[in-house]
Amino acid sequence: MKSRDLLTTPVVIVTGYTLTSLPNGKYRHQFTPQSTSTLYQFDGNAERVLSEGARYNIGYRVENGANIVDMAATAKADNVDPAVSYYVAVQLGAQNAPINTAKSDSRVIHRGTGKHLGKKYAWRIYGMVVVRKTFDEYLEKIGHPTVVCTTDGSPSIAYLDSGIDVAMRNLMASLVHVSGNRYRSPLLPDRKWFNIKGITAITEKK
Repeated sequence: MKSRDLLTTPVVIVTGYTLTSLPNGKYRHQFTPQSTSTLYQFDGNAERVLSEGARYNIGYRVENGANIVDMAATAKADNVDPAVSYYVAVQLGAQNAPINTAKSDSRVIHRGTGKHLGKKYAWRIYGMVVVRKTFDEYLEKIGHPTVVCTTDGSPSIAYLDSGIDVAMRNLMASLVHVSGNRYRSPLLPDRKWFNIKGITAITEKK
């Protein structure tokens, strides 16, 4: 399955959860949202991994007309799971990377060597798990390489593309929970906390 196929559905109340044994020893898990007849499914072990009547943000892909749930992109809607949020942000960032890279190449002018991305486009590809302000503050704090540029004719900076993915993995690995969707990190010591987005809030808007 490719990252560009990932879709999300917010706040699904799981109903009619069934398990059916398959010839390969696996079990087919199936359920529908409380308010629709749309069928979701995935193959797994005999243990139930979703709770009947509970609220979930669902990540899924459509294969041969079936809605196949991606459990790595699925979490209870009442909680923010940083690992799930980051996974979804990476998937959606990769999905739109060709578009955002092309926009950056056409709108951002610089004389640096190597591939660079305008700030907005770098965030859309690598950083949507946090708001853009946090993304920019973090890359500045760790001294990620930049070059002076103009973006649509206005002075700005562009980030070296290489290494942003590693920097974001390091940030996520360093998170310390504060409360709710608030986290802190020793990599951003000046911030008492910052928000990690729930998967339904992960968009290209700030």
